[in-house]
Amino acid sequence: MEVKKLYAKAAILGMVENGSHEDAFHQLVYGLTGKESVKALIEQEFQRVDEELSKRLRPQSLPGMITSAQRSQVWRLMYKLSELSSSKVSKAERLAGAVRSVLSITASVSDPLLWVSKSDASKLIARLEKYVESAQRKQAKHDESG
Repeated sequence: MEVKKLYAKAAILGMVENGSHEDAFHQLVYGLTGKESVKALIEQEFQRVDEELSKRLRPQSLPGMITSAQRSQVWRLMYKLSELSSSKVSKAERLAGAVRSVLSITASVSDPLLWVSKSDASKLIARLEKYVESAQRKQAKHDESG
């Protein structure tokens, strides 16, 4: 098991922030395995994370489509939103719903961003940021009252 391999793939995707265990890469690891440390992964978990990173690294060959950086930002926001809410719906299902709602594009759970253009990705990111802000406000209110 090569931890460096996972970090390298995540770095290419722009998911690694030096010195941070709150970056998109660690959020992905936590979301897939429930573990906060990459070093703590067992072989099966390592494979699951590696497969997800490899899937995200596949080149999007169509010009004008969502970029890798935008794709990473969307997933970063989805992981943040997932942390803030108690929804039992998977991140992919939530994202497919957001794509349908915000962009009026039919999205599959297997690859919700397949048909998203660069300009549509910008709109989606802006809306997801608003969703996260709203969830943070709700969480803060709940923390104050609870």
